[in-house]
Amino acid sequence: MLVLDAEPDLGLLRKRYGEAFVPEPLAPGYALLPALGPYVDLASVGAVTRIAERLRAADGCPWDREQTHASLRPHLLEEAHEALAALDAGDLARLRDELGDLLFQIAIHAQLAHEEGAFDMGDVARRLGEKLVRRHPHVFAGTEIRGDLLAQWERIKREEREAAGAAAEGILAGVPRNLPALFASERLQERAARVGLERPRVDLPVDVDDPQFLGELLFDLVALAREQGFDAETALREANERFAARVARVERRATAEGRALESYSPDEMRRMWEAAV
Repeated sequence: MLVLDAEPDLGLLRKRYGEAFVPEPLAPGYALLPALGPYVDLASVGAVTRIAERLRAADGCPWDREQTHASLRPHLLEEAHEALAALDAGDLARLRDELGDLLFQIAIHAQLAHEEGAFDMGDVARRLGEKLVRRHPHVFAGTEIRGDLLAQWERIKREEREAAGAAAEGILAGVPRNLPALFASERLQERAARVGLERPRVDLPVDVDDPQFLGELLFDLVALAREQGFDAETALREANERFAARVARVERRATAEGRALESYSPDEMRRMWEAAV
């Protein structure tokens, strides 16, 4: 039975039931839909969830039944990298299939969590939907964007942390520590820049205005590190850690002054950065 609070999406229903399908009126505000088998509607995320549940059942697949969150970790990482490879290759047919493999990893982790009494796929979708709607008030609530859009995003995230009692996490919380150092550096700087916090840069004797030249410059820096006996990955990771620690000191000072980071002027932010040694 379908409860109608608006006109039904016939395109969606016909995708499930066939092009000739017309819902049978049952009463005002209700329509009768024929039952579908659990694996008939394979074009739905719900079917993926039911497949994961079936594979984990007592009479399901022995391999899937013995998996844990930890044992599936390398598979999640592998599927993510394969999706990225398809994306980089511009192969949309392959990307479609790799995203499907990645979706199944999400579904089976959610199924494991459901068996543990923690959460299920519905909870995953609900939390995501709530977060996206909450963080886009200019789209879903009709509000005006207050200042810079990314600064608004960070302000909403800070309010979420405060509501959850996790205000001390800081603006760099959520950047995984095991990211490759170069990727982590980009993400850390991006997060800090959203609230106007940028570290003074080393003046380079060259102009970097071309991505190919930038790649060559990074390659040469790695070569220089190797010649000097340095590990470039470790050196950048440690620089990231120093940056994060200094950002945390700036955040603590802002908290002590009872102000949000985005409320400081560029000059005030620069002075705070210089003082946070």
